[in-house]
Amino acid sequence: MGAASGRLDALFFMLGLIAGVIVFAEIYTAIAAFVWSGSLESATLAELLGLPFWLLAALVVVMALGTFWLVRRLELKAGR
Repeated sequence: MGAASGRLDALFFMLGLIAGVIVFAEIYTAIAAFVWSGSLESATLAELLGLPFWLLAALVVVMALGTFWLVRRLELKAGR
């Protein structure tokens, strides 16, 4: 949307995104052994934190709602 409207920051974002994808694709073969060397296998964030999945999901929802609330307050304060 930003690039279509001619916003310069959106253009730089898209160029950075494309450059990052190209660089990663070029170096992946060199770093593949390192990327897959971890012993975590299929550990989930809930397992790593020692929390039940439902509690972690609830915490993520609370964090998201809190962020939306905070952004809304900041927008009202800035007069947007």
